[in-house]
Amino acid sequence: MIEFGDTITDERGREDLGHVAGGFPAGCYFDDLSHKTIPWHWHGEMEAGIVAEGRIRFRTPGQDLSLSKGDGFFVNSEVLHEMHREEEGPCEVHILAFQPELAGAKGSIFWDKYIFPVLGNPQLEGMGLDRDLRKPARDLIEDAWLACVKEEEGFEIRVREDLTRLLLLLGGKYPASAGKEKGGRERSRRYNERMKQMLTFIREHYGEPLTAEQIAASASVSPSECLRCFRSVLGTTPISYLRDYRLQTAAKLLAGTSRKISDIADQCGFSEMSYFAKSFREMYHCTPSAYRNGADPVRTGEGKY
Repeated sequence: MIEFGDTITDERGREDLGHVAGGFPAGCYFDDLSHKTIPWHWHGEMEAGIVAEGRIRFRTPGQDLSLSKGDGFFVNSEVLHEMHREEEGPCEVHILAFQPELAGAKGSIFWDKYIFPVLGNPQLEGMGLDRDLRKPARDLIEDAWLACVKEEEGFEIRVREDLTRLLLLLGGKYPASAGKEKGGRERSRRYNERMKQMLTFIREHYGEPLTAEQIAASASVSPSECLRCFRSVLGTTPISYLRDYRLQTAAKLLAGTSRKISDIADQCGFSEMSYFAKSFREMYHCTPSAYRNGADPVRTGEGKY
């Protein structure tokens, strides 16, 4: 069954993919990015998608891509990623999320030969589908997505076959030697875990006065290392990310509740209404009240998302 609606993350920023947690370890969903972003988050499932309409900005710690209609992407398990639209107008993405075990259980020859090499390959943490992969990979993703949508008899076998072939295609295109695979994976894992700890801390305390030193301490790193992590992974500073996360949370509250704007600003860590209004306009190109009344924001700021 296709899933509509907002991407839901827990307090850490780990996405809730409840529709993948049933007996069948894969699910399809539809994201309309015309009026929202998918913020930085992560999940245990692998993810593959196709831009169905419009143009999106797709980012992982190692990739910063502009993808248009027909382009595809792949995100590995537990890898930070985010996306948002780049221009006005309709913007839709078709996404498949699937547990790696879909193609074979741990300890099986399928896991050892085809799945683990993809999980352990730093080149496959997150990527757009290049010229060689674009058509065959897109065809597999689209076929599996449609099978999930229609849920005809035997669709699970079709989806499993398509996604297993996708992993075979990716692993064959980007093989990694055992030494490089282990070392690269370990470095990437440490870097990702530091960022996840700091993002979790921000999401748990964004309404409080926070400093860069406190954010750094949450991951047991120095302020200078914290700054390097944010600049390298997210392309911004910890304080800029904190401000933008507060504004994104305020936007959700404006759109989803009838609470007073001043109360929302205060809850989101803005002690001065003038600064909140100015910052909100810079990000969403409209006032908080206009946003609540249905203004169509376009995110154009570099390095913010």
